[in-house]
Amino acid sequence: MNYQFFGFLVELAIAVCLFSPILNAQAQEHTDDASHDQAQVEASTISQESTDTKLQEQGADAAPDGVEELVVTGTMTEKLLEEVPIKTQMVSRASIDRMKATNLADALELTSGVRVENDCQNCGFTQVRLNGLEGRYTQILIDGKPVFSSLAGVYGLEQIPEEMIERVEIVKGGGSALYGGNAVGGVINVITARPRQSFATVNLRGGLLDMTETDARLGANAGVVNEDRSLALHVFGGANRRQPWDANGDGFSEIGRLRQVLAGAEAYVDLLDNAELQLKFHVLQEQRRGGDAFSKPEHDAAIAESVNTRRYGGELRFKHLATSFLSYDLGYGFAYTERDSYYGSGGDIALSDPPTPEQWAIKLAALNAYGRTKNPVHTADGALHLSFDALGQQTVTLGVQYLSDGLDDDFPGYGRRVDERYWDLAGVVQHDWMFADWGESIVGVRVDKHSELDTPVVSPRIALKLTPLDWLNARTAFTTGFRAPQVFDEDLHITIVGGEGQVIYNDPNLEPERSYSIAQQVEVDLDLASNWEIQFSINGFWTRIADAFVIDAEDDPSTPNEMEMFRRNRGDTSVYGAELEGSAAYDKRFGMGAGWTLEKATNTEEDPDFGSTEIFRTPRTYGFAEVWSSPGAGFEISTVLNVTGPMKVPHYAGYIQADKLETSPWLADWSANLSYRIALGNGRFLMPYVGIRNILDSRQKDYDKGPDRDAGYIYGPRFPRVVFAGFKGGM
Repeated sequence: MNYQFFGFLVELAIAVCLFSPILNAQAQEHTDDASHDQAQVEASTISQESTDTKLQEQGADAAPDGVEELVVTGTMTEKLLEEVPIKTQMVSRASIDRMKATNLADALELTSGVRVENDCQNCGFTQVRLNGLEGRYTQILIDGKPVFSSLAGVYGLEQIPEEMIERVEIVKGGGSALYGGNAVGGVINVITARPRQSFATVNLRGGLLDMTETDARLGANAGVVNEDRSLALHVFGGANRRQPWDANGDGFSEIGRLRQVLAGAEAYVDLLDNAELQLKFHVLQEQRRGGDAFSKPEHDAAIAESVNTRRYGGELRFKHLATSFLSYDLGYGFAYTERDSYYGSGGDIALSDPPTPEQWAIKLAALNAYGRTKNPVHTADGALHLSFDALGQQTVTLGVQYLSDGLDDDFPGYGRRVDERYWDLAGVVQHDWMFADWGESIVGVRVDKHSELDTPVVSPRIALKLTPLDWLNARTAFTTGFRAPQVFDEDLHITIVGGEGQVIYNDPNLEPERSYSIAQQVEVDLDLASNWEIQFSINGFWTRIADAFVIDAEDDPSTPNEMEMFRRNRGDTSVYGAELEGSAAYDKRFGMGAGWTLEKATNTEEDPDFGSTEIFRTPRTYGFAEVWSSPGAGFEISTVLNVTGPMKVPHYAGYIQADKLETSPWLADWSANLSYRIALGNGRFLMPYVGIRNILDSRQKDYDKGPDRDAGYIYGPRFPRVVFAGFKGGM
């Protein structure tokens, strides 16, 4: 066991104790227990007073979740969720708490058209799919900034802790009209929180995977706000410890071992009236390992994938609401990721004395499978917002952004040496016009000059929102996007198939992808008597990607330890379908929601390995349903069902004799949890909870076995049945 892990837990406990006297003094001013537990979910704004005024003017004081209804991703300016012209889905803080989510990957599992999947039995490489498009088409943002680098994207969904998240905003389609390359499928924007009042929480949780392997987590969260609310501090930290899980008893993991320690701090200072300075910093250290022989070094295992990650990130931002006409913000952000990796096989070979040349060649290949990757990312941006009333309320946004992404990757055993520096300079112009009480339009364009492209890329978008009746909204959008031919996150993960490492290279003649998306939504929002709220919507979508990137196998016989894969342009990709969403809530005591997606994802040209035009690992239909209740006396009950329809999954030879295209079965991931909140007085509370994830243990039953397995042949829910219990306490 790593002593740093225990050391961090001790430091975390000490920090909470040191904060307690300060927090206790502040807590005396706030005796409502529920408000203290939810303090961290309040939206960060330029100033508290200006936000409250804005909400009252827009009638938001009656909204069930208050300022939690504000979103920014679709327009780069704050708007109420129901009024935003661009269809935006939101995962609220309340939803994250109900789900007992521990990280971003968990939080995304209750959203229509969104699927989170595990793509490697060894190391747990995860990706998120929006409306059928693979994870590489989704841009992960933190507070609207693309500091989630190519390297961080491989495992990053599980590296953003729930303590860091106020809410998550999702915009599908060509989000690159605002946010640049890699946003062809859309954007997932993680919004952090400015505390509005002092609080502190500690969350300790333990669980059992398949009733055999332990999964433990400790998290802490604290905020301090001064008397006039001009200064707010937020600190958080956490530690995870998960044992590897072997589903079929072959000695090789289906879920790898995880050791994770993370911490962060944020400061918000009101320097002037309606002017805020933000400073943020976070750090993560993580160890992942999968395969077999966990008690031995990686080069002595039959198969091992091991990743030791260190990541540092931060942001400095200044926001100023100068006048009712003019506001602006300026910022700089950075992220530095360093990773020591091992992707190798054959190290368990028995050596004779002396070793034969053949034996030594195999052992030497295992010893050479270590590598190191460094990835510094820098962003600088500025935005100017001009708001005025002329033939309706209008806002003109002018923005500029510079992104630098460096990649230094060295894997001697696979002959992979990458030393690249990419940069992108972009300008954004957007016009938001509320031309009538019943209509609003957005016209915008982003122009990018990318270092890998000879000419600038122009990405326009148009959106229209009509409200013919108070309870009826219709949103129409046309957006475009692009992806430059650079090294992507999945290139930096080497999947072991049949004892060989699959290594991805870009074709020298690779051209950029261009995307075109159309979306249409019709939404009904009813506020009924007796505090009932009902929402229903149907959303149609279509995305076409020209010169789509595909990955072809082209093995070089002279490299017996690796299988070369090349990314090339081949034809077009089309994804189209519809989403049905509905929800009902009663007076914050009962709620239910459901979403169902029907989609088809195809390529114009057949896959060379299997002769199929379907996009693999994309079901034609999937959805979720959630029911929760707070009946009183501190109890809260919630249950969630995620259903995934059949999909095509490639299965490569190794454990099996020949490549085969499999069809997965229907899968139903049903979870439930129960919590009980105990008020201790003076703002203190204790909340024990219990839960079961994947109650039916609905998962893949045909995992590959042994050292020659295809580690990428994995599908279905990310976890088997997990029983967990814990408690959350704070003030």
